[in-house]
Amino acid sequence: MQSRNGSRGAAWTASLRLLAVLCLLVAAVAGGRPALAQDELKIAAVVNDDVITQLDVVARLRAAMLSARLQDTPESRQQLLPSIMRQLIDDHLKTQEARFQGVTVGDGEINSRIAGLAARNNMSRDEFESYLSSNGILVSALADQMRADIGWSRLVQRKLRPTIRVSDAEIDEALARAKAGQGKPEYRISQIFQAVDSPKDAPGVQQSVQRLVDQLSAGADFASLAQEFSQDTSAANGGDIGWRRPDQVDPAIAAQLAPLGSGDEVRGKVLGPLQGTGGYYLIRIEDVRTGSDAAVAPGSVHMVRLLWPLTPNASAREAEAAQEQADAFSQKEAHSCEEFERLSQDANPARFQDMGRPKVDDMPPEIRDMVINQPVGEPTSAIKGDGGVAIFVVCDRGDSNEISRVALADRLAAERLETLARGYLSDLRRAAYIDIRL
Repeated sequence: MQSRNGSRGAAWTASLRLLAVLCLLVAAVAGGRPALAQDELKIAAVVNDDVITQLDVVARLRAAMLSARLQDTPESRQQLLPSIMRQLIDDHLKTQEARFQGVTVGDGEINSRIAGLAARNNMSRDEFESYLSSNGILVSALADQMRADIGWSRLVQRKLRPTIRVSDAEIDEALARAKAGQGKPEYRISQIFQAVDSPKDAPGVQQSVQRLVDQLSAGADFASLAQEFSQDTSAANGGDIGWRRPDQVDPAIAAQLAPLGSGDEVRGKVLGPLQGTGGYYLIRIEDVRTGSDAAVAPGSVHMVRLLWPLTPNASAREAEAAQEQADAFSQKEAHSCEEFERLSQDANPARFQDMGRPKVDDMPPEIRDMVINQPVGEPTSAIKGDGGVAIFVVCDRGDSNEISRVALADRLAAERLETLARGYLSDLRRAAYIDIRL
């Protein structure tokens, strides 16, 4: 990867060149494996110092069509190829940045994910690999995609999430909006988002999203297309962003939702392409309901902690030793309560404790602020309290659909994090050397 301090020269080459590459790739795929074998290692694109081969493009294309349950036709390939190329470029940028920032994803984690994917399809690992191979999909390509997604998510949580603080005033304002929306329609929404990095890119991105609309009309599965082509964190959930009122979504989406009402005909409706803040959206309405008029819930979180206990009459030396041990342990890397618990087995004399699901309103102010703003699964720094020195991990924040202060805070933070993550990736694209070529 080129020096980050030097100019990496933003360089999307001419659109005609891209079209030429894509046409050749379509011809290669249509010609079958014997024809492809001659050209599969040719370079399709350069991303800083990494290369994307024609084989990479074809493998991702086949995976996308299989996942979306699309027929392998020249028309489908032609429509999907521009989005495939952009997704591969983004994956390389994410992987490069994660590596530069010291974020790693171990082979064991990737193997575990692949094994889990095989199990969900009622196959053994060997059967799953054979199934992929028979459809022209390389397991290594799937692993690269997983590594990019996991590393990027981990990087965003580590680098951006700690910069977000949700204040009581913001929660109060969101709570007031939630109460005002009681009795009004709410929509369960899935979305595909594609970013526009500069105004000149807008027509191409709009056309890319329109191609996905065409694929939906041809029978493609929305969730699968979202997983492959959406450029926001909801892609991991098939684009599902949960229940939303019009005031909780981008104004371009809100303008389409407001006149719909709550009739059964709304379910399954697809909206878009819609030009919103930062890019284009494709929206599918999964369900509709009337906003709950339930009272505000207190809100709770599932927490664990690792405690270095101190008695009330502990000496200053004992307190200092506990603090040093906790500070040292807090440098260990964990991304879930399960990982944290495994690491804690070597933390004697500290004691691991599952705290259950305490109510946020009953917590001391400094702990309450932590559980609202701390990234889920990420250990806190060492915190000294009455019982000793502790490190906390928030496992989950309960039902994000309930009306509670903690749920509202979590949603506000997630929305802000999404905006920051999109901007981060957009900056990487603009700063990168990207050359699409034969």
